[in-house]
Amino acid sequence: METRIFFNPGDSIANIHDYNEAVRKGQIFKRERQADDLVIAKGPDDEEYAIFYAKDAQTKPKAMEAKPYDIKNRL
Repeated sequence: METRIFFNPGDSIANIHDYNEAVRKGQIFKRERQADDLVIAKGPDDEEYAIFYAKDAQTKPKAMEAKPYDIKNRL
């Protein structure tokens, strides 16, 4: 189930080319920092996966920097 949502690319925790690596890094980051909910999203360039805090999601772009991402996984 994919959901398109907007994020400011500058808010990403990490950008990774491999999906499985993005999930692993997101899980490690969440465990080590006791972080809030995270999402793994496929970038607008369709080349990278980005890790974001779920709370940073925007249903409509609020700033010029916001770009559409497809949510692939929630951690």
